[in-house]
Amino acid sequence: MTAVVIATAILTLSNCGKPQGPPLVVIGLDGATWEKLDPWLEQGKLPNLKALRDRSAYGTLNSVMPYLSPPAWTSATTGVNPGRHGIFDFQRRLADSDKIVSETANSRRTQPIWNLLKGEGPRVCIINVPMTDPPDEVDGVMVSGFPHVSGRNWVYPPERQPEIEAMGYLRDQMEMKLPGGEEQAVLDSLMLIQEKRFELAKKLYQEEPWRLFWVVFTQTDRVQHLFWKFDDPESPVYDPETAEKFGGSIERLWVRCDELLGEFIALIPEDANILVLSDHGFGPIRREFRAGNYLRSTESGFTRDEAIDVFTLDRSDAARLYVRQLGKDPGATRTSEQARELEARLAERFRTLVDPETGKSPFDRVDEKHEIFKGEQSEKGPNINLTPAPGYYVALGDRDEGYQLPSFGDPRSTLSGWHRMNGIVMIAGPNIKPGPLPTNEVHSLLDVVPTALYLLDHTIPKDLYGKVISSGIDPAYWQAHPPVTEGLVQPESNPLTPEEEAQIKNLPYVGG
Repeated sequence: MTAVVIATAILTLSNCGKPQGPPLVVIGLDGATWEKLDPWLEQGKLPNLKALRDRSAYGTLNSVMPYLSPPAWTSATTGVNPGRHGIFDFQRRLADSDKIVSETANSRRTQPIWNLLKGEGPRVCIINVPMTDPPDEVDGVMVSGFPHVSGRNWVYPPERQPEIEAMGYLRDQMEMKLPGGEEQAVLDSLMLIQEKRFELAKKLYQEEPWRLFWVVFTQTDRVQHLFWKFDDPESPVYDPETAEKFGGSIERLWVRCDELLGEFIALIPEDANILVLSDHGFGPIRREFRAGNYLRSTESGFTRDEAIDVFTLDRSDAARLYVRQLGKDPGATRTSEQARELEARLAERFRTLVDPETGKSPFDRVDEKHEIFKGEQSEKGPNINLTPAPGYYVALGDRDEGYQLPSFGDPRSTLSGWHRMNGIVMIAGPNIKPGPLPTNEVHSLLDVVPTALYLLDHTIPKDLYGKVISSGIDPAYWQAHPPVTEGLVQPESNPLTPEEEAQIKNLPYVGG
C-alpha cells in the first residue's frame, strides 16, 4: 500500500494551487437502461429525467465483465478493470480453503476518485456506492454501500452515524427473493428505502459546497430483478392474475424516483456539472442454462473428475466458473498448466453450445481469464466468464438433487430480470454539448473517472484504462482546456506491455 500512498501524494501535490473547476454531482441509477426509460420519457412519465437529458450529452455506457455491482461500481470509481482493482464478485474463496467470504472495500487494490481529491480544499460526500463498506476516511462524509460487513461503523466520520440512523435511513440487504404472497411487502420496502435515500441525499447535499457529491440509488435495480415477470407475457412464469396486481411496479418505482430526483436536482446550482450513470443495463430472464448439469452430461464431453474440478462461488449464479488448481484450492490436483488447458476446453465447448429448444447460443460472449483481465490481481478472477444472451440466465443447477435436471429449462429463481451490458450515461453542465453521443463511439464505466476528473479540472492519472467522453464536451471549451495526464493512480510492479494495453482497449466495453 506504500506505493498507493506515494502515488496519491504525487497526484495531490501536482494539483496544489491549481484553480478548481465547477463542482460535480454524480448520480448512480443502478440497472438503468434506455430500453426501459425511453418509452416512459417519450410518454412524459419521467419529466425530470427528460429535462435533464435535454440539456445533457447522453448515450450508452457499457459495463465491465463481470457486470455485477461489486466489480462494475468499483471500476466506475477507480477507472481500472477488475484485474487491477481486484474485485470480481460479491465473494471470494480464501486461498487453499473451502471458505468463501464476502468481498469488502478492504478488497479494493486501487484508489477511488475521492481519495485522489484528498487535501485539495472543497470536500466530498459519498452515499451508498456499492463496495464501500467499511467506509474510507474521506475529506468529508461517506455513507457506505452494500454489502455491509456489520451493523457498526458504516458511516465516516463515525460520529455522524447516530444522526443518520435517527433519520430512519435504510441500508440495502444482500437477500433478493420474491416469495409468493409477499410481493406488496417487498415493493413497499423498496419504495421506502428509496424515499429514505433521497431524504438523506438532499439533507447532506445542502450542508456545504461539496466538490464531489456521489450518490447511488439501488432500488431501481432491485425492482427490475424481482418484478420484471409481471410486465413480460413471454416469461414462462408470467401469471395474468398476479400481473394484474403487480404489473407496472417497475414503472411506479421509476416514476417516484423521477419525482424525488426532480427535488434533488432543483438543489444543484446551474454552474455545477451532473453526471448520471448506471452500472449495467437490464433485460428479462426467460430461459435457464444449468452449468453444473451440463458439465455432468454425456453431450458435454467432460469427465466426472473434470466437472467436479469446475466450481462457482455462488450457487444461484454460475456465469463465473473457476477451475481447481494446486496451491489455490483444497484437494486440487491440476497444475496451473493443466487448469489452463481445461479452461481452454471449457471455453471452446461453451462457444459452440446451442439450446436445443431455441436453436440459439445461450451466451453473447465466452471469455477466458487472460482475455479480459489485465493486472496484478487477475489471477483472483474466474477462469471462464459467461455473458448470457438476451433472455438467458446461467445457474449452477440442482446440486442438492444430484444434478438431475436437463441442462436447459425454465428459470427456477424468483429473479425474473437480469443484467445486460448496456447501461446509460448523461452529462450536463456549463461546458457540455447537449445531444446524443455519436453511435459509433464505445463508452464504458472505465471512462467515468477520467471524465469526472476532467470536469473537476483535475489531472488524470496516466495508468487509467478509460478516457474522457470528449464528444460530450463543448468543442471550444475542449480546445481551450485539453485534459492534463500525469502521475499514476497506482504503480504496478509488472506494468502492462503495449500488447496488453491494446488488448484491454479492444474489449467490448472499452472504446478504441
